[in-house]
Formats: sequence, C-alpha cells, structure tokens
Amino acid sequence: MDLDNLRNKMRPLLDTTMRSKILGAFVVSFAFLYHFSFMWVFYSLGVIPMFYFNIGSVLLFVVIDGLILSWKPTFLMYSICFCEVVVHQVLAEYFIGAQTDFHFFILMMGMIPFITFFDRPGASFFMGTVSCAIFVGLEIVMPSMKPVYVLEPSSIFVISLVNISLFAVIILTLITLFTLFILFVENTHISEIKDQARKIQSQNEKVIAMQNNTIIGMANLVENRDVDTGEHIKRTSFYVRILAEEARNTIEYKDILTDHYIELLVKAAPMHDIGKIVVPDAILKKPGKLTLDEFLQIQRHTVEGARIVHEVLDDNSAPDYIQMAVDIALCHHEKWNGSGYPQQLANFDIPVCARIMAIADVFDALVSIRCYKESMSCDEAFKIIKEAAGKHFDPVLVECFLRLRPQIMDFLRLNGDHI
Repeated sequence: MDLDNLRNKMRPLLDTTMRSKILGAFVVSFAFLYHFSFMWVFYSLGVIPMFYFNIGSVLLFVVIDGLILSWKPTFLMYSICFCEVVVHQVLAEYFIGAQTDFHFFILMMGMIPFITFFDRPGASFFMGTVSCAIFVGLEIVMPSMKPVYVLEPSSIFVISLVNISLFAVIILTLITLFTLFILFVENTHISEIKDQARKIQSQNEKVIAMQNNTIIGMANLVENRDVDTGEHIKRTSFYVRILAEEARNTIEYKDILTDHYIELLVKAAPMHDIGKIVVPDAILKKPGKLTLDEFLQIQRHTVEGARIVHEVLDDNSAPDYIQMAVDIALCHHEKWNGSGYPQQLANFDIPVCARIMAIADVFDALVSIRCYKESMSCDEAFKIIKEAAGKHFDPVLVECFLRLRPQIMDFLRLNGDHI
C-alpha cells in the first residue's frame, strides 16, 4: 500500500470530530496522570511550589476534558497543553534542575501537531518544528540555572522512576493505538477488496446470465426451424435434470452425477441441437423420408454443433462447462450398441451427459409433433424407450427414466402438453 493510499484511508478517521476527541482524551488523560503523580511526589519531597502548580495543572486538565467532550478543540486543546507543558518544564528546571530528565516532552509536543493537524501539513510541520525547537532550547539554557531545591540522590531516583514509568505508559499507549489503527486500515482495505470481489462476481454473473440467455435464444431459434413449438428446450431440460438426479442414486452413477455436474448438464442441454443452424430448411423441414445425402447432412449438425459451442463459449466460460456442452452437442446421437453417429461410440465410451441427453431428446421427439410425423402417446413413447435399453440407450439410465414416469406425466399435464 503506497503513501497516498494510506493517507486516503487515514483521512476518514482523522478528519472527524471523533478523531479529535479520541486524541484529545489521550493527551489530556496522560497529562492528568502525569501531573497527578508528580503532585504527590513533589509534596513528599517538600517541593511545595511544584506541588501547588501540579494541583492547578490537574484542575486545568479536568476543564480541558470537559471541552473535549463537548467540542472539537483541535487548536485550543493543543495551545493549552503546549503552554502548560512549557511552564511546567521551566518551573521544573528552576526548582529542581535538569537532572530530573523531562526530555520526552520534546517527543510528545513535537509529535502531537503532526497527528492533530494531519489534514493541514503546513500547520503540522510548522507547529511540530517550533515545539521541538522551544524544548531543545529549554534543555540547552535551563541547566545553567542553579536549582532552588537541592535534591538527594534518592529523591532524584524517585522522580526519574516516575518519569520512566509514565514515559513507558505513553509509548505503550501509542504502540497500541498505532496497532489498532493499522488493523483499522487493513480491515478497511480487506473490506474494499471484498466489495470489489463482490462487484466483479456480480458483473461475472450478469455476463454469464446474458451469455446463457443468448445461447438459449440461439437454441430456441434453431429449434423453431425444426419443431412446431418452442417448448422442446424447456421439456428436455426438465427430463435431463430429473433423470440425472434419479441416476445419482444408482451405484453406477453416484460418484459421477454430483450437484456441480448436474448443474452444468442442465445448463448445457439447450445447446444439443445448435448445430442444426447449418442444415438447410429444405432438409430440416422436409415432411417426407430423407435421402441418404440429406440424412448425412442432418448428421453434420452434431459436429457443427461442437464447433459452434467452441466458438461461442471459448475464453468466456469454465473449461468443464465447455467440454460438457461439446460432448452433448457432438455425442447425443451416439447409441449404446455403437450404431449411432458421428463417431459410432459404444457403451461407456459415450459421455454420461450425452447418454442422458439422448433419452430426453428421443422421448420428447416421440411425444411431440414434427413436420414429418404426428405426436405419439406417452404409453407408446415409454414402451419404445424401454425396448431400446441396451441398444440405443444405456440400460441403467432407461430403468431410472421409467421410474420417473409419474413425474413426467404430471409435468406434461401441468404444461398442457399431449399425453
């Protein structure tokens, strides 16, 4: 993450009233703790002027705390803190000398402007630099003054110990705040990445939906050249789904027909006859018997369908989806006994998706009107499917399909189709 991005992510946090209140509460709480601690240290040492000064400082920071809770006191808060700390430093140097070691004030008063005035880099740089310069000057000049109170080594040790302890408190607090801030920035960054991922996923889903609608539209267009109703795709997709779900319960297919496989199968099924777009209407809609040459041209729709699927889906869809769509388009006219086309595949060499598609396609062709035939009753169609087990169709899939007869009949009744 570069500096500009970090600044952009910090701004929403640093430019708010809550930012000033949190920062102010931190500074005032530390100042209150510091002066309250030294109030008792100086009292026990008998440094009465510093004792009273610290009482006044404690009361001052109580008032400042009230300002912080009710108003955004960016400049006022810093000004009061700065003036009070300068006076405290001067008095401490005058009464007890430089040996008490208040050097960390340089760090604190130089750092606060850079945080408080983050959105105004000029002001933060100027005030931070001036603050540091003033305290460095005090550190240089004040040791030349003779302190009013000459402290015992044990007293200096107590003061130094309190200084070190309070300095550790502020450093640990700063580390904690910095860590929390980094976590905030990182969480914000992660949230943005997740939002972008969701947007990308949503866009991909829209693209896929448009692609699927286009494919189904193309398939419907092709089917309407050959079939009197546009419901062929709807019916075959239904048959394919329920047959695959039924076959999943068999030993032979329980490991193959996963939810993902069935989802792809139903999605690819509408493209089974997309290759018919290359077949002339004169042949596709011929009411009489086809000649050998005409039948060979009809057979071309399987190979052409696989080619079209590749051209339409390549680089735009998942490889397993493309492969399934190709297998269905190319192999749905293959037969279990090897007498089908275009490759004369037999038995388990025929892709599972094409075996399922073959039963759905033939059944719907039997019970539907075609330009070259009348529709057949469901009883006759189921009988033909049953008799073709082990010849045209996979026998296990035929058994599954026959068990689905009640569901298929209900579906056809619900859709007002011939039964």
